[in-house]
Amino acid sequence: MLLYIDPFSGVSGDMFLGLLVDLGLDIEKLKEKLNELQINYNICVEKVNKNGIEATKADVKIIEEKTEKDINEINSILEKIKDEDVRNKAKKMFDILVNAEGKVHGLPKERIHLHELGDSLIDVVGAIYGLKLMGINRVLSAPPRTGRGFVETHHGKYPVPAPATLEILKNIPLIFDSSVDKETVTPTGALLLRGVVEQFGDVSIRPEKTGYGAGKMDLEIPNVLRGILTEESKIEYIEVLETNIDNMNPEIYGYLMDRLLKMGALDVFYTPTYMKKNRPGVVVSVLCRSKDKAGLIEVLLNETTTLGVRTCSCERLEIKREVEVVDIGYGKVKVKVAQYRARTKIAPEYESCREIAEKTGRPYIEVYEDAKRAWRENNV
Repeated sequence: MLLYIDPFSGVSGDMFLGLLVDLGLDIEKLKEKLNELQINYNICVEKVNKNGIEATKADVKIIEEKTEKDINEINSILEKIKDEDVRNKAKKMFDILVNAEGKVHGLPKERIHLHELGDSLIDVVGAIYGLKLMGINRVLSAPPRTGRGFVETHHGKYPVPAPATLEILKNIPLIFDSSVDKETVTPTGALLLRGVVEQFGDVSIRPEKTGYGAGKMDLEIPNVLRGILTEESKIEYIEVLETNIDNMNPEIYGYLMDRLLKMGALDVFYTPTYMKKNRPGVVVSVLCRSKDKAGLIEVLLNETTTLGVRTCSCERLEIKREVEVVDIGYGKVKVKVAQYRARTKIAPEYESCREIAEKTGRPYIEVYEDAKRAWRENNV
């Protein structure tokens, strides 16, 4: 499941937690997980109205004398989390927070003491656990609006965004909104953006459920964090590499495709075309992830006669699919199964069908159709 958040009024820890509850997170199940921290706390969840929008407010109260902790004390608390994945993510996020504070104040992280930390621990661990309990495995976001002006801190009055908040948000696209003279992205909110959001920017999704988490402030705009849930497709940003070739031995194309696929290309395809001087040519197209772009360009430049490569980024949407194995009586075939709206798409895997066809002497198309039929019979 995918969550797209729209922080048009900023983001804070309680807004994020409230959003998850508004989208269906079971607060009692979350409390069971949060009790692992052994912190004396309370969460008050209620519906509130923000400028005409009904939203969920999750107000965290910490009941303890000492709210100032260093990184060792924080990690000691986080060690009590039973889920290893949640524990590691929480530790990484608070390490980011302590390093940001240390850089701003010119101190090593071991000498940094975080003030009023209790509610941040609940907000951060609650958000990580909440996403897992809801089956949300990807979070995308629009650029957050930070607000402007000044905010009171333990060290005095700081500009918005506060220096440590801005350090946490490094390399994240921001909108400095001068129309709101408040701090709309808090340090905890920034930490959640940095720690759980995979991609920032515009996306194409089909909204299935919308929720709102309420903030503490009353502004000219609704002080809410909007979130949209969808599970129809996987959204990924990929690179497209292309080059036109009209002077290369055709034998090389087979070798080239194998090299590109082994180097991490998601797909490679050739398109016949006519080029300058009416020469027949080939458009070589390569789809890849950003991390593999440089290596694949090197292959194109080194292994072909081309003198240049075009590149562009694009958005790819994939329907979630699973691989199942069906028994067709004379062998077992892997079948890709995907759901889109009310339709089920079935595709027996080529290599699996080919192997059985060669082993039994049956026509490939017979193996393919038998696999589809077997899957339908098992899933009526």
